[in-house]
Amino acid sequence: MPSATQPLLLVGDRFAGFTVQDHVQTVTQLIEDLHQGVYGEDSAPIHIRAGQGVTLEDHEAVWDEFFLRGLADRLDFPYADPALAGRGEAHKHCETNTLIANLRRDDDTTFAADLRLHNDNELLLDHQTGEHVQGMVAIEAARQMFLAVSERYFASHHPQRRYYYVIESMNTAFENFLFPLDATVEYRITRADIADPTRLSFTADVGIMQAGRRSSLTAVAFTAFEAHVLQAKEHRRAEKAVAHQSREAVAAAPDFAPQPVLAAA
Repeated sequence: MPSATQPLLLVGDRFAGFTVQDHVQTVTQLIEDLHQGVYGEDSAPIHIRAGQGVTLEDHEAVWDEFFLRGLADRLDFPYADPALAGRGEAHKHCETNTLIANLRRDDDTTFAADLRLHNDNELLLDHQTGEHVQGMVAIEAARQMFLAVSERYFASHHPQRRYYYVIESMNTAFENFLFPLDATVEYRITRADIADPTRLSFTADVGIMQAGRRSSLTAVAFTAFEAHVLQAKEHRRAEKAVAHQSREAVAAAPDFAPQPVLAAA
């Protein structure tokens, strides 16, 4: 149970493995405890803090459960709905898959955002074991961060243009485990070639910080090309790939002799 000195840390149900830690529960576990009357025996304040995977709907559901049991006056459970990077910034159609929230600019070359990991994020649906968050989340957060920074702070200077982003290299070093708690995505531009608005080129470092330590560091180099230029090149190369595949398939196929078709009796 939470106490005045150590609140309950609440996480989404996908992170059940993390609840081996003291003072950590999933949303479902907390509601089950309420059904069992766990918090009805004393009058002490109940302090809860949200970790990763806890949604606004979860927050409201918890408050409703406490209210139904006459415990709402004891509950301290703040929640701020994150300001997610837009669909055109994170390049994600579904908000559950957006990892970047509360994006801000610190100075000309440094930016920061909160890591936001929805309980139903696509990267969690098929593999989530142990206490830590899998490494693909850190890689995808770095990808979304460079897109969001580029779209909001650089591409927005040319609203008449639409950009197509190409990653030239992306290398991630994992330095510590990332857990389903608060984390900050830090972005630092190391080179920016933005004189030609048809071709914006950058290199940058993207670090994920948690509990005073860096969890991962991604070095990325990428270029934003005007979409119509790159799409034409992409299409030509796709045509060549299809033609090559077709030639290979024909060359590898055995000789084919049609069999006679017998008429039905």
